[in-house]
Amino acid sequence: MGKLIGYLIALAGLVILAIPFMSFIPVPEQIKPVYLMIGGIAIIIVGIALTLGKRQSKQLEEVPIYEGAGKKRIIVGYQKIKQ
Repeated sequence: MGKLIGYLIALAGLVILAIPFMSFIPVPEQIKPVYLMIGGIAIIIVGIALTLGKRQSKQLEEVPIYEGAGKKRIIVGYQKIKQ
């Protein structure tokens, strides 16, 4: 779900970045095209950061495998599980 939101935000940034070049979309004169382009680039960067930010949570965690019971148990190995 996080990647989808990141992609949508990046797409919105692309649309904002393209607005100054589209003649059929009216833009108020108070907003300079440079500001729209800077804002579009910033939004694209946020979208990319959200898309790539979730990769760390997919790392595997190692948990010990025990043999025996009570105080006599010992670690015989490790198993990787998803977090």
